[in-house]
Amino acid sequence: MFLDDRKKRILQTIVDYYINSAEPIASKMIANDYGLELSSATIRNEMAEMEEMGLLEKTHTSSGRIPSDLGYRYYVDDIMNTNNISDEEISEFLNDLSKSDKDPLQKATMALSGATHYTSISKDDDGIFLYGRNNVFDYPEFNDIENLRKFMYMLEEEELLKGLFDEPYDSEITVKIGKENSIEQFKDYGVIVFPYKDKGDIAIIGPKRMDYSKVVGYVKKLLGE
Repeated sequence: MFLDDRKKRILQTIVDYYINSAEPIASKMIANDYGLELSSATIRNEMAEMEEMGLLEKTHTSSGRIPSDLGYRYYVDDIMNTNNISDEEISEFLNDLSKSDKDPLQKATMALSGATHYTSISKDDDGIFLYGRNNVFDYPEFNDIENLRKFMYMLEEEELLKGLFDEPYDSEITVKIGKENSIEQFKDYGVIVFPYKDKGDIAIIGPKRMDYSKVVGYVKKLLGE
């Protein structure tokens, strides 16, 4: 799928806004607040075209738009910048990696959970390790008790979590968004999976609007440490 530069800038604005706010955004706000030097009418037309392309979708409660699974996929593959982590954040992450007395796989899993504020899961020959399950309380998606209950129950199912690592990996770092996850229970989430050297495998799971650029940035930093 090809997007020209204008559509890419609008899509990036929508994804970034939704990651940070969990709220739909309308063309008028983009025109007024984001310095794209485009009129509200132009942005509205571009958003309508991207909705027809399947990159954006409406919600039931707002006239604004949010990214679809396909919109996130385009963002991850073609737009996001994984070098947006500050030196202070990197330093804190590397410090967390070095100060724990746990084995390297568990240290990495724990440090990623702390840095990303999502739930991190690792798997090796000894089993499944889980860190940051309570991070979900930071996200409005889980203000709904039913959503929270489903997520917490899911984290209790070791065989289900092992299924995260049975999926085929397309690359060194695999990002699966919403319905791209073949396991039904993960279709409302974003999942990032990667092998950690020869120690085991790590998965990070969060809301579908997770900050993919920052998470992948930390993973790259971990793999290149």
